[in-house]
Amino acid sequence: MYELGDCIVNEIPLTDIFTKRRSIRRFQQKKIPYSLVKECVNTARLAPTAKNQQLLEFIIVTKEDLRKTIFSHLHWAGYLPSWTPNKKEQPMAYIIIALKKTDDLLYRYDVGIALAHIVLYAEAHNVGSCILKNIDYKEIEHVLNLSEEFMVDTVVALGYKKENPVVETDEHQKKYWLDENNVLHVPKRPLPSVLHDQTFS
Repeated sequence: MYELGDCIVNEIPLTDIFTKRRSIRRFQQKKIPYSLVKECVNTARLAPTAKNQQLLEFIIVTKEDLRKTIFSHLHWAGYLPSWTPNKKEQPMAYIIIALKKTDDLLYRYDVGIALAHIVLYAEAHNVGSCILKNIDYKEIEHVLNLSEEFMVDTVVALGYKKENPVVETDEHQKKYWLDENNVLHVPKRPLPSVLHDQTFS
């Protein structure tokens, strides 16, 4: 039984999409249909935004030379410095979120919701994703010829998966790790430790 109900997306139960979606850092070198990446952006476009300001714009990168340049400005897996994709494992597409410069910090919620829409839509179509914030912002802005009124906020790497991380239930461990077979294990706190019924205490 699915705790969130048996809602089906593309013949995949909705809860499976939430459960399966992990940060992927190893990708097959297989092209993703541009239409699929574009639809990821469309789901983000439709997401709620604070005051409906709609300050976010989205840049799709799929061309090989530009992908390689973007890749050179990304930093992967802080807990595992060696877990960087090699030349045969790199993402096959990127969605870069560009933010119209603002002093209103509510935009952070907009970005978070947009990212959730993108990665969950991708997962529903068996495309792996990784949200990257440890990036060379200025260099990427230059590469993308970004307008001065905008700034790069986040890069989402996309590709068909070449790894299958495993979720572990762990109250105390926060760092993900590799086992002897190079399988990535990602600890998550158990539901009872984060859920409070009616009041906090």
